[in-house]
Amino acid sequence: MTSPGQKQLPTLVDRITAGMPSLTNAERRAAHALLARYPTTGLDTVGLFAERAGVSGPTVLRFIGKLGFAGYPEFRRALHQELEAMAAFPLTRPPTVGSAFADPAALAESLTAVLRETVSMCQPAELDRLLDLLCDERRTIYILGGDFTEAVARHLEFHLRKLRPRVHLLDHDLVRRADVLADLRRTDVLIVFDIRRYQRDTVTTTRLAKASGVATVLFTDQWMSEAADAASIVFRSRVDGPSRWDSLVGMLGLIELVVHAFDERVWPKARLRIEAIERSKKALSAAAVGPDSDRGEDGSHVTD
Repeated sequence: MTSPGQKQLPTLVDRITAGMPSLTNAERRAAHALLARYPTTGLDTVGLFAERAGVSGPTVLRFIGKLGFAGYPEFRRALHQELEAMAAFPLTRPPTVGSAFADPAALAESLTAVLRETVSMCQPAELDRLLDLLCDERRTIYILGGDFTEAVARHLEFHLRKLRPRVHLLDHDLVRRADVLADLRRTDVLIVFDIRRYQRDTVTTTRLAKASGVATVLFTDQWMSEAADAASIVFRSRVDGPSRWDSLVGMLGLIELVVHAFDERVWPKARLRIEAIERSKKALSAAAVGPDSDRGEDGSHVTD
């Protein structure tokens, strides 16, 4: 757990992303193989890692060396430490040293760092790809939040359904969700949220959507959910804050960034939609307070 104002140490994904320009083509294949099945591939032997990547064992070791590790055992230890962090939750985390919440300025600094580092991980090319998908109104957008990230998913859904048609939240009832998954079309888009303690049903939903040819977008934490191996676009957010509980400040800020950029792209058309929505709301409100508003469904007067 980081203390207020303390900079988050880079994850292995951060190291790989930062070091990509210095890698040879073969080493990049090793990097992409690791990212495609992160962290599973890195837990294999050097030989299996190399086989998955289609490179030689020495290439894998050179790639590991460029990440700053003295050897494969040190790399594996770092992966296991990240796995422990990925599995952490309030009952397994040590108490915060001191009280971050006793000093509002320190708390604000810590949460600002979470937001700043989250936005810095956002790749402009990936954001543009997502915006292109959202702007295509032929596509139906489905959004799935997790137990903890449902609030952020609903925040995104609220804005998108104001700005464009055909936006739906997926049900947490797995039977109902299966009904929707059966009807997915290749033109649809699935946006999922999955942070540590990752949800198996979310990962499986993403993989089923990918198998149907659907464009899949994942919002995850700095370590990355396994759903990343089935996602067309991945956005990472810092979730570790000054308390025992994960913070959604970074992810919410990222959604605000997406919504703002989308709004800028579609506003002239979206404005007409919002005006139509407002007219409908006024008509419905007028009907609710009209002369017949005190009558029951059968036309009889309703008394208190």
